[in-house]
Amino acid sequence: MYKYSHGGNAVFESGKENILDLSASINPLGMPENVINAVAREIPNCTHYPDSSSAELRNKIAEFENVKPEMILCGNGASDIIFRLPRAAQAGKIMITAPTFSDYERSARSFGAKVVLYPLSEGSGFMLDDGFLRAVRTERPDLIYICNPNNPTGKLTDIAFVSQLAGCCYEIGALLVLDECFLGFVQQSEMYTGKALLDKFSNLVILKAFTKLFALPGIRLGYAICRDRKLIESLYFHGADWSVSNLAQAAGMAALDGAEDMIKRTAAYVAAERLKIENELVHLGICVYKSQANYVFIRNPYDFDLFHELDKKGIRIRSCHNFHNLDSRYCRIAVSTAEINLKLLSAVGEIIISLVNPSLP
Repeated sequence: MYKYSHGGNAVFESGKENILDLSASINPLGMPENVINAVAREIPNCTHYPDSSSAELRNKIAEFENVKPEMILCGNGASDIIFRLPRAAQAGKIMITAPTFSDYERSARSFGAKVVLYPLSEGSGFMLDDGFLRAVRTERPDLIYICNPNNPTGKLTDIAFVSQLAGCCYEIGALLVLDECFLGFVQQSEMYTGKALLDKFSNLVILKAFTKLFALPGIRLGYAICRDRKLIESLYFHGADWSVSNLAQAAGMAALDGAEDMIKRTAAYVAAERLKIENELVHLGICVYKSQANYVFIRNPYDFDLFHELDKKGIRIRSCHNFHNLDSRYCRIAVSTAEINLKLLSAVGEIIISLVNPSLP
């Protein structure tokens, strides 16, 4: 039986409207005001079907990404496209890292593809290494998913390694899907994006989403970029028409107006707040793996379950117990506003004092 396995569901699961949900990593600066206004203006047009090809939005994205509109497919969030990809590529074997975003595996299994897991080593900080390239050549998968920065570790993969991997995939006839949905939260993200490789590798697909960066999880909007026109057409064929609503298309168009400044402000804010959280958690004795995304990845060395203890205090974080290669000691915590981050840290400190060292003042 299907069981929901992601974050962002705290209010529905707990029934508490005032719960602080740090289990989903959404832009702490919130939805841009011009996006809110654009969605409101679009409501009367919802009596009509949306443009099934999202032509106007694709033109806007193409200008923003400096690619051709025909290289873009829009979807109902990046997850919509992830579930289309195995069918579009007719992939019999799919390779993913462990840990990483669970929908890669689920999309593969929904298509009946074999899934090959490549375990990331805690000793090397859960980073990709040359062993992955060797495993790709040995396994010869049809499709590979790489999340950059990775979810839930927040680790970045160097673009030189991505280029090597894309070349390796090209040699064996594999499709490389580079998920950059969290890359907008990274300062100097242009150093890590795979866009410069698109002209060189027709087997490269880049995934992006408005969902997290522009705080639109309830509206749902993502897109794929690929030079292979046949693959783009196959992605259309293997998904439902009208997957991108009028409201989502209006939101995306508005979000891209002035997006560069908003993204820079967001990345700077997240970096500063993430550092505060990481430093304080280290001070409290928590094992922190340095992240580059808008979330903090930790391992709790104490005997109590941090997820459950914070839940009692009305704070929901993301337990990583259901990620491959991890267990309930590992958690992912979203970087939120300065005020909420302080509440989180105060709660963690209270828990440690009460359960580990009650003698502390």
